[in-house]
Amino acid sequence: MDRIRAMYVEDDQEWRSGLQQFLAGHEQIDLFSCVSTIQECFTLLRNEHADIVIMDIILNDSKASGLDAALDITVQFPYVKVIMLSSLDQDDEIFNEAFLNGAYDYVYKYDFEQLPEVILLAYQNKSSKYGDRLRKLVYEKKRSMLSDGDCSLLRAILDGKTQYQISVELSVSLAAVKKHVGRIMKKFRWEKSSLELAEKCKKWGLLDP
Repeated sequence: MDRIRAMYVEDDQEWRSGLQQFLAGHEQIDLFSCVSTIQECFTLLRNEHADIVIMDIILNDSKASGLDAALDITVQFPYVKVIMLSSLDQDDEIFNEAFLNGAYDYVYKYDFEQLPEVILLAYQNKSSKYGDRLRKLVYEKKRSMLSDGDCSLLRAILDGKTQYQISVELSVSLAAVKKHVGRIMKKFRWEKSSLELAEKCKKWGLLDP
């Protein structure tokens, strides 16, 4: 059996060093790289083969989190399994979103000794204990938040149309479009741009017909 090639994304040097030491010499797992940023992670994925990415959630990146990176890996590199390794253990919303974003499993840092077993199961394509079921439940919950009109509006935003252009096409006031966008963003408790929300919903598959 070929050794499993794993990468660790973590901005804490002590955790990077600690995990390297923990997995050093493992017969089946090769932790071939530990990086501190999402950009480094994607640069490596484009140039190196990886089977597993172990991903922290809170990174020193003002534009994206480990959750965002997990979703992008799922979309761009579907053969790579993402395992979240995080100290966040009291936030159900983050836990649920991790699976919606395509994570294979979620391991708490205080249980990091479980990682080798989880990595082996992921490589063997065995289902995680609750991943697939939870992903479906979270998907259905988020999809139920969007009406057909919401989806049409988000698709128009994805197409690069301005709110004014959308108002003209729909023969409604600009204020009505702004209010509609605001309602969608409030449903998702979204604080970034409407385009970023539309892009996230597309990656989640919420805008598929």
